Parts: sequence; C-alpha cells; structure tokens
Amino acid sequence: MDQDKARDFWKTVVDAGGTLCALLDASPNDQGLQEGLQHIGWIVQTLRDAAADIDPLLTIEVDQVPAADSAVLRISVSCNHDPDGIDAVQALVAAAPAMPPRIQLCAFTPPTPREMAHELASLEILGKEIPVQQVRFMAAPNTAVPGTFDVACFVPSVAVTEMDPQDVPGALVADVMLNMGIGELRLMTRVRSIGIAVTDQPPPEAIPAWDLVEIMDSAPVH
Repeated sequence: MDQDKARDFWKTVVDAGGTLCALLDASPNDQGLQEGLQHIGWIVQTLRDAAADIDPLLTIEVDQVPAADSAVLRISVSCNHDPDGIDAVQALVAAAPAMPPRIQLCAFTPPTPREMAHELASLEILGKEIPVQQVRFMAAPNTAVPGTFDVACFVPSVAVTEMDPQDVPGALVADVMLNMGIGELRLMTRVRSIGIAVTDQPPPEAIPAWDLVEIMDSAPVH
C-alpha cells in the first residue's frame, strides 16, 4: 500500500471530522440542514475516491450509530465483499491515526446492531417493503473447509425482485439481510455457500441473521 496516499487519506478524514460530526445532533428543522447534508455527501464521495485511488477494491461507508449518551459517526473501510480486498482494508485501517471525538473507525462493514434490527418491522428494497422478521436462515458446517458454513436463506415471496443477482429469486434480499446480520467480514470468510428458498412459511427452526453470529463465532477457524 502507498503509505503517502494512506497518510493523505486519513488527513482528509481528520480535517473533515468537525464537518462530518456537525449534523449528528441537528434537528430536521434546522436551517441549512439540506446544504449540510449535500456537503457531507461531497466529503464522503471524496473519501471514496481517495480510497479507490489507494486500491480499486476499497470503498468507504459512513453512517450514524447510537452511542452511550448521543450518537457517533462510524466510518467503515470496506472492500465490497470481495475477499481479495481484505488485506487492503486491514492495511488502511492499521495506518489510521487517532480519530477525533465522536468518530468511530472500523474495518469492514459491521452488522447492524441487534437492538436496531428488532425495531425494524420492514426494510424497503427497490420500492418493496420486506418484512425483516420473515427472512430466516439456517447454517450447517461445511465439511470441506472447517470454520465455514453452508447457509440456507428463506425469503418471503415479496422479496423477489428484478435485480436479483444471477436471476436467483430472492438473492438480493438474502444478501442484504445476511450482511446486515453478520457483517461483511463474516460473509466473506465464514460463508462457503448460500442457498435460497422463496417461501412464506420458513422452517420453524430457521433463525434471524443476527443469531448466526454466535453460531459462526463459536466455530474455530483453521
């Protein structure tokens, strides 16, 4: 990794820290909110362009997450679920300086917090309201690669979209929900295969994606 580019990238993050955090406590009725959001969008795109210049597999996600008494801005260095980018993500994060207050840095897109997931009745994907609790999973250890799992995903019929990858019905929703539940790194390193079934009556033993974390983390990695 080009250390000069990495250093410049993190300088941009630190210099923009105040602006990025300015809207954490903003009210929807605050004057200038829309302009502020547009400016933050420009900063995020600048960071994404800079990350891609370091390595084409790198990208940046920025979101707001709850903290002890307020909220923090989380900057996630991601590789778009491409295992070839794992080393680049880890190298860029390792080069990071201390972050300004209220900015949290993480390698790879993490799972959506379980408490937030429980509050989600549905998720809008391509204009469709997907009932979150009806998307269920089962995981079985893969016998060929210890520490990995073959995952079965059960999605409701409403989850079928025209944008499903490789024309597999329900694949887009399955991927989104699995990523939300277990996070990017587990999806790349712990999931060996994914099978998808479209059904409005998943098996009773099928579980939410968030419950897969404990199952996967309990298996040793070889």
